[in-house]
Amino acid sequence: MLQQWPMEAVVAIVAGVVILLVPRVLNYTVAAYLLLIGALGLMHYFHGQPIRPMAVISVAAGALILIKPAILNYVVGIYLVLAGLVQAGMLRF
Repeated sequence: MLQQWPMEAVVAIVAGVVILLVPRVLNYTVAAYLLLIGALGLMHYFHGQPIRPMAVISVAAGALILIKPAILNYVVGIYLVLAGLVQAGMLRF
């Protein structure tokens, strides 16, 4: 059953469990999650598909959180707004 799960789902579950067990590492867990999701999205490029905008946004957001963990709220807020706009088709790259 686990072989059919998307890797993004597994990363999300692991990140959620880590945050629940050790809330002090929230910033770093969120940064690691965004970097992993972004890296997984960028890997599609190596299989002949176009680069996904959300992959680039995820990597940038994860890097910003690692550099300055105190701005987690703002980075996640901006990330979610951009994600919504991209998924709704209102913002294209």
